[in-house]
Amino acid sequence: MTLDWPELDLTRRSGAGGADGRGALASRQNSHVALARSGPRLLQPAEFDLSQTLVGPAASLPSFLDKGVELRAGTIVPVLEDDCLEVLACMLDVKQDIVRGIGAFLSEAERRRAEGLKSERDRRRFIACRGQLRQVLASRLGISPSDVELEYGRLGKPHLSHRMPSRNLRFNISRSEDVAVIALSTGQEVGVDIEAVRPVPEADEIAALCFSASDYESYATLGPDDQLEGFFRRWTRLEAIFKGLGCGLGHPSSSDDMDWVVRGFIPKTGYLGCVVVRK
Repeated sequence: MTLDWPELDLTRRSGAGGADGRGALASRQNSHVALARSGPRLLQPAEFDLSQTLVGPAASLPSFLDKGVELRAGTIVPVLEDDCLEVLACMLDVKQDIVRGIGAFLSEAERRRAEGLKSERDRRRFIACRGQLRQVLASRLGISPSDVELEYGRLGKPHLSHRMPSRNLRFNISRSEDVAVIALSTGQEVGVDIEAVRPVPEADEIAALCFSASDYESYATLGPDDQLEGFFRRWTRLEAIFKGLGCGLGHPSSSDDMDWVVRGFIPKTGYLGCVVVRK
């Protein structure tokens, strides 16, 4: 997944990203993995080789993943609502006429970014993601999707322009494969991450590199039947927090889990998600 700022994705081959939620498929470049724990150890680009596959083929999914919302192409569906927080999900593999229609909402910079993607599928998914994000924001602001103006933080995290009707609306977006989720919050920073759940042969090594000491220790004690769920629940929470901060994995931060309200959710069968809102 990468959006507009760095984010490590376990399902695709890309080293950087940003606010749309597609990211980097990674495997270790070096066989050595430091297991000594003194706190979180953030990934550095040199530690992973993007030329090898990390995620294995789909396997039979745990029963808890059967509880997702039924999504249909062309619709945006709420998957979590709680006070000032809302998470919406949508499909990205939509018909070409829908892509053309919502593509008209994109800014010139977004169109150039879409044109720069090599894969036709990636172009369609990017346009569908950005177009549907604009539709959601426009509905909250009472303006046209093409009039939504975005600005970007130092590391690329998008937020509403100061010229928009409500600067109090915060949002974050993540995508994995053909699903995207949009998190909306009033007044508080928000971060969201989703992942398509697939076997990750090097999950233990990634956990050792990325998880905090307490998360790694709790993960290491899980039995074989619980490790897949345990890995992705910890991973999505980690990514969501860093996305809420706007810094992305690989950038130091003093933030702690206790600074955030954390909510897990299942956007679709076979996916796990996590959304965090700053307290």
